[in-house]
Amino acid sequence: MDSQYQPLKGKVALVTGGSRGIGEGISRKLASWGATLAINYVDREGPAKELAAELADQGTEVSLHRADLSDPAQIQNLIDEIGAVHDDLHILIQNAAATKFSRLEDATLGDWQFVQDTNSRATWLLAKYALPLMKNRPGARFITITNSTTTRIIPRAGLFAAAKAGLESLTDYLSYELAPYGIVANCVRPGLVQTGVFKVRPDFAHGVKKELSVSPWDGDRMTTPENSGDVVALLCLPEADWVAGQTITVDGGYRLWGGISGGGRRAE
Repeated sequence: MDSQYQPLKGKVALVTGGSRGIGEGISRKLASWGATLAINYVDREGPAKELAAELADQGTEVSLHRADLSDPAQIQNLIDEIGAVHDDLHILIQNAAATKFSRLEDATLGDWQFVQDTNSRATWLLAKYALPLMKNRPGARFITITNSTTTRIIPRAGLFAAAKAGLESLTDYLSYELAPYGIVANCVRPGLVQTGVFKVRPDFAHGVKKELSVSPWDGDRMTTPENSGDVVALLCLPEADWVAGQTITVDGGYRLWGGISGGGRRAE
């Protein structure tokens, strides 16, 4: 932890899905800037405990909270726990997400509902239930994490794209409705990040690496969880209080030149 620069010291930050992938990158950055962390996870308790122990050893005050955000009751319980443990909540990062990879014609109603519930509905309920803890808190921030499926075609990611596009619009409305309470809301849209999806979709990984090989920027570099963490942390600074209702793309310019199924190729 950087003891010299801690602009978020005294702020309590909840990071949903905060123990791995993009969420871990966000948690680490907020911790390095002095925030008190409440890390939510749904499974894989071992890695969550390891991260919490590591951050605690570095001087971060951190708590772990298990909750499945597809369940409204568990979302309410999560916020209740935050209030009981920390009394306050200044920063809420809604990073947790889930999807079902499928062609739209093969998807079921249950698939659609699950993806919507864990993305758009969970975000609405987090904002609704957390409002009493966050309203009129100095430096309050509500930041959602979307992804590049909303701006380009990713084969078999239609359900996810629909949910994330709704999340981006929802964040606009949250920005408008939360502003009177002093809460600044924004959305961060990371580019292609090498997370667990690359193990599930090796075909997807191959396509990404092929396109990155002809990138005009920095060779085959991909967006990292740390890139997202840096931008999220910047949005939490007092100097960013006039940045509101924005969806900020963090992809190194990738959207300007490539796409998994761009160039007229057929999405499969």
